[in-house]
Amino acid sequence: MSAASRNKGKVGERELAALLTEITGFHVRRRVRQHDGDSDLEGVPGWSIECKRYASATPAVIEGWWHQTVTQARQSKTLPVLFYRVDRGPWLAVWPSGLHPPERRPVPVEFSDTLSADPTVWWRMAQHILR
Repeated sequence: MSAASRNKGKVGERELAALLTEITGFHVRRRVRQHDGDSDLEGVPGWSIECKRYASATPAVIEGWWHQTVTQARQSKTLPVLFYRVDRGPWLAVWPSGLHPPERRPVPVEFSDTLSADPTVWWRMAQHILR
């Protein structure tokens, strides 16, 4: 991975962390990675957050990112959520269509069983379902 790509990813993580802090009210921040398989951001209880910032993304690429997100969430026994943004596009969130309270985790999820919308919609649904 080139230095420009790594920098774009870091900038994307900071941008998303600020957006999620505003939306959720939690202090969301970049994770300083020490182990492979850690999520990109931390600060929203119960969620494993993966962040992708690329020039473009095909459905197959997004599905690959989703599988990475689910793997990380299973390791931490949290719910998976993928946020991604392509150049000149808005942030989008992908999460399981069936959200379950902590006692029913981890959630087995196929990409075909996900919802996708802007981050504000994800947070509204997450709050409503996980009460």
